[in-house]
Amino acid sequence: MSKPTGWQIYKRLLKYTSRYKTVFFIGLFCTAISALIEVGLIAQFETLIDDLLAAENIDILRWTPVILIVILIVRGLATFFSTYCMEWIGRRIVHELRTDLFNKYLYLPIDYFEKNNSGDLVSRITFNTETVSNATTQAVTNLIRSLAGIIGALTYMFLTSVTLTLTFLIAAPLIAIVVNVTAKRFRRISHNMQDSMGLVTQSTQETVEGIRVVKTFSGESYEKNKFFNSSNKNRQQAMKMVTVKAFSSPLIQVLAGMGMAIVFWVAVEQFLAGTLTKGSFVAFFMQIMYMLKPLKDLSNVNNVLQRGIAGAESIFHEVDKSNEINQGTLELERSRGRIEFDNVCFAYDDKGPVLNNVSLNIESGQTVAIVGPSGSGKSTLTNLLLKFYHPSSGQIRLDGNALDDIELNSLREQFAYVSQQIVLFNDTIKANIAYGELAKCDEEALNSAIENAYLTEVIDSFDDGLNTMVGTSGSKLSGGQRQRVAIARALLKDAPILVLDEATSALDNESEKKIQLALENLMKDRTTIVIAHRLSTVENADKIVVLKEGKIVEQGKHADLLSQQGEYYRLYQMQFSED
Repeated sequence: MSKPTGWQIYKRLLKYTSRYKTVFFIGLFCTAISALIEVGLIAQFETLIDDLLAAENIDILRWTPVILIVILIVRGLATFFSTYCMEWIGRRIVHELRTDLFNKYLYLPIDYFEKNNSGDLVSRITFNTETVSNATTQAVTNLIRSLAGIIGALTYMFLTSVTLTLTFLIAAPLIAIVVNVTAKRFRRISHNMQDSMGLVTQSTQETVEGIRVVKTFSGESYEKNKFFNSSNKNRQQAMKMVTVKAFSSPLIQVLAGMGMAIVFWVAVEQFLAGTLTKGSFVAFFMQIMYMLKPLKDLSNVNNVLQRGIAGAESIFHEVDKSNEINQGTLELERSRGRIEFDNVCFAYDDKGPVLNNVSLNIESGQTVAIVGPSGSGKSTLTNLLLKFYHPSSGQIRLDGNALDDIELNSLREQFAYVSQQIVLFNDTIKANIAYGELAKCDEEALNSAIENAYLTEVIDSFDDGLNTMVGTSGSKLSGGQRQRVAIARALLKDAPILVLDEATSALDNESEKKIQLALENLMKDRTTIVIAHRLSTVENADKIVVLKEGKIVEQGKHADLLSQQGEYYRLYQMQFSED
């Protein structure tokens, strides 16, 4: 598929503006009125000068100050409504683009977020959308104002003297060439600016979120240098933009000035020949002087326009990406929890095979532990099960149904998931437990989940109780408290299948024992998959599956695997000796 042109991108962008046609056209009308009034005021100098010199129409001249005040009031009102209407539309467009982009993020596949750094994703929503807003409102406003002024001035000039006007327009082709060349340059630099802003955002976000690590490992100098380089790159790109802008505007004015100089020479000849009055001579050149500003503004419009097109291109590129695959139509009410992996293989795009012909049956209500060294593919199994990724080959079935045949939301409703990396949002404890669809739960179910997760004492220790804000990523809670909130969330979901990725790893010994009892009660009549790093936590599992280099090398009960003195025995002895 060919890359869209700047005009194609801009046409698509203007569709957002078309939703507010009435306000948009009111704004444009007021903009044009404001510009034409300026041209009209200058044109009146011809009459004023000629009448004053001829001492004619004195009564009208006496009323001129009053007429001038009225005209300026009308122009002021037109400018106000023009500015207000366009800014109103601009903020609407920013809101809609941000909403569209954020909503797209929610439905993109997991690998998208692994391939793009979070700074770029945030920058597109915060920075790029602002440049787009300027392109659809500020640029259009300035364009209409400039064009209305230029067209009005040229119309007056043509009516005054066709010869002089055509002489002035000799510079027009050269001006058009300058605008075209700078347009391409502006757009290229704008792309670089947006990329560099993503690096600035990324560096800031990582430092703020990891400030404890930065301080503990004396990383201040490293982070300062990294941020300085990112910010300096953005500054350099901005200065390139300024350089092009600073060069193009004077160049356009110089070209227009050259045309004006030639016109002046011709006008003097006409004036001396008596074919041009004093008033016409002065008003004609005032119109030319007036046009210099709209011509300069046109080059600035080009700058804003190209930045907006570059921003829109990056936004539309993301909005047009395909959502995660959801071709299934089967709706599950409540799964029985029987899972089958049938010769499943998987490899990331830039890596070798992670899973190699994995076949595994998990019966309803079983507790199955997946163990193995780091990088053996333990977490990948659960990622495939939740359809965060898709097998390269082979098939996974739930209750005998291929996962691809099950509607995605319906599939994920069957799982409760607690990972090592606890994700909490900057909201209340209650909102983090009763998250998403769980917010509809009743108080009895919520209290039961809190009690079974041994969170009651923690909540009672805060003045605001359940309404306590947990801070960014749960920063106001300890590691063990964050883990318990996540476990309470899984308990509240009451799903038929549990996935526990070392769910008790951040708890102290006393809390861990309590949570283990709660989890054992929860596991009854449910299928549970435990990703285990500490083998002592899975000794009572119905089945232990040992992965090594993406293959199942052993499976069975704890005692049986120890007696075989194979890979599980080796891992167990290694942990035992370390402990």
